[in-house]
Amino acid sequence: MSRVELVRPDELGAEELRLWADWRRADADLASPYFSPLWASAVGRVRSDVRVAVFLKDNGRLAGFLPVQHPVRYVLQPAGGPLCDYQGAIGAPDLVPDLQALLEASGAGRYDFSNLLAKQSAFARHAREVHVSRVIRLEGGYETYLQKRRAAGSSENKRARKRARKLGREAGPLRLQTRCRETAVFEQLLNWKRAQYQRTGQTDIFTRPWALDLVRNLFAQDDADLHADLFALYAGETLAAVNLCLRSGPVLHCWFIAHDPALSHFSPGLILFEQMIEHLSNAGMSELDLGAGDYRFKRNLANAARPLCGGFAGGRALSARLRAWQYDLRSLIEALPLGPVSAWPGKAMRRHDLHLGLRVSPHF
Repeated sequence: MSRVELVRPDELGAEELRLWADWRRADADLASPYFSPLWASAVGRVRSDVRVAVFLKDNGRLAGFLPVQHPVRYVLQPAGGPLCDYQGAIGAPDLVPDLQALLEASGAGRYDFSNLLAKQSAFARHAREVHVSRVIRLEGGYETYLQKRRAAGSSENKRARKRARKLGREAGPLRLQTRCRETAVFEQLLNWKRAQYQRTGQTDIFTRPWALDLVRNLFAQDDADLHADLFALYAGETLAAVNLCLRSGPVLHCWFIAHDPALSHFSPGLILFEQMIEHLSNAGMSELDLGAGDYRFKRNLANAARPLCGGFAGGRALSARLRAWQYDLRSLIEALPLGPVSAWPGKAMRRHDLHLGLRVSPHF
């Protein structure tokens, strides 16, 4: 690469957006809503520190894009921070992003990432951890999906249907509302989610105005390339569970799910997933991405996994050396037979990264 230019998402021209779309169509792993240029634009409307890194070849031709945010002067992150479940560059198949040029152009000491496509080797060589996003591929229809899950030894779908029958008997007939546009249902999802954050001691991301505005804006947006779809499960007249997903074309990515705590013993979230899978299979959708996280229901419902990695890229800057020390200390403690204590450094790093990603720098 000869250079990197940083531009606001709304400064990209028609030819740049055409290339962006062409590169996404050429790579199935870039079909996720998070790789749409509209994601960068949506985050850019609520955060002043969002830019798109434009990678240029030696001859000046465009080679790729990387949406970033700059929460503090010494750190770059993927645009959207903790609300961005997929990360990586969008570009030609031979794209090798010059990350040092990116850091020099931004003035940052390091680029942090957490859910980056592991196949992108320019980033993966800086990885300090690997994991997967669980995916439900819907090609072949619902019955084919069920048969293959049974053959794989999963009983999660059977468990979901059993819970659904019990919920229907005790609370009323079940009904799935797809593409729900009711504001009251959307607000109930936010209220349940915030109560869950408080109940479990997690950070309430919706205390940050930009995060709340981003979710609200995408729910209100109606664009085939990026919008938020709301799915609601009712038992009789009772709203049991709600799932807000990002959609881009035939791909859905689960974003926020919550349920009525009074119905927790019925596993309404699992029932909602089961009903969504059947509906989406019949509706011609190609993929329902459950996101990262090693939860049992994800392992058992999913029939595919997309490798991801987390880590950072940086040179000799103090911020990069500090980050390396944090990872080294974490690895050391995780290797010790300390029981639950071994997980503390990883949890502390994730909490720090979450708070960092929620900050917005006024200086970028």
